[in-house]
Amino acid sequence: MSARKPSSQLAAIVAAAQSNVEGIRQNEGERRAARQLPIGQISPSPYQARRDFSNLASLVEDIREHGVLQPILVRPLGEDRFELIAGERRWRASQEAGLTKIPAVVREFTDREALLVGLAENLQREDLNAYEIARAVIELAAAELEQPADKVRKALSSKRPEEEVLRAMDAALGLLNKDMTLRTYQRHYLPLLRLDPHLIEAIEHGASYAAVLLIRGVEKRQQQQWLPKLVSGEWSRSDLEEALRKHRSAAKAKPVPHEEYDWGSKAQEVQQGLTEERLRQLDGRQQRKARRLLEQLAELLGESTVR
Repeated sequence: MSARKPSSQLAAIVAAAQSNVEGIRQNEGERRAARQLPIGQISPSPYQARRDFSNLASLVEDIREHGVLQPILVRPLGEDRFELIAGERRWRASQEAGLTKIPAVVREFTDREALLVGLAENLQREDLNAYEIARAVIELAAAELEQPADKVRKALSSKRPEEEVLRAMDAALGLLNKDMTLRTYQRHYLPLLRLDPHLIEAIEHGASYAAVLLIRGVEKRQQQQWLPKLVSGEWSRSDLEEALRKHRSAAKAKPVPHEEYDWGSKAQEVQQGLTEERLRQLDGRQQRKARRLLEQLAELLGESTVR
């Protein structure tokens, strides 16, 4: 089989986006042409890969001291409304710093371009957590295919994904600042998209995604006891593996609780159907089976009476 080639369409859109963003970073003229937009007129991007914006303290202090040195990139939505394309951390930190306006470069983007640009820009950051990477890659591939992300996820989980899905995934993975193969993504990152919300939250707060995957099959009550230790770094992977071994050993040793059987209801149910007329309606094979069961029951009850 020949090697799959990344989508030229995706590559072209991303290249143009990167040119826009890089031009703002390096071009003094672009920075001077930036407009001072009211922060309240700007909406966050619905295509943002990053979910956790809790670590903004140092950026907030820097903005308070020096201001926003690099403009954000936005697109116009209508009269006095704009949507972020790149620079959401600066936009959020500026709000926390008490700014009312922020320098912004305004560019026209279609919805699809905005989606591809936003996802591609974020995929190249080094500080995305594993869940954010998993989600951004699948959404970028889905945007390239113009299909729902969940449909692409299910296709990747199948034994033989379609070639166009594989090409789109290769193109998306090619934008990562990581040497990640499709097989690595399918094995280690794709399962993260099926995790329960509390497990995703643990990853977002610092737990190792590999550790979280190890405990996904453990009952939720036990997970909630272990997750804080994984988030805080108190436990290493070996600590977790030891805890899992002990937990499984204890579960095997624990006797299965005896379930109380409702003898009265079952006996009443059988008695209601156990009439001569009903038994004579059975075919030959069923009558032989019923006779055998009745004889076995009579024998059991007789043994019980003797005891």
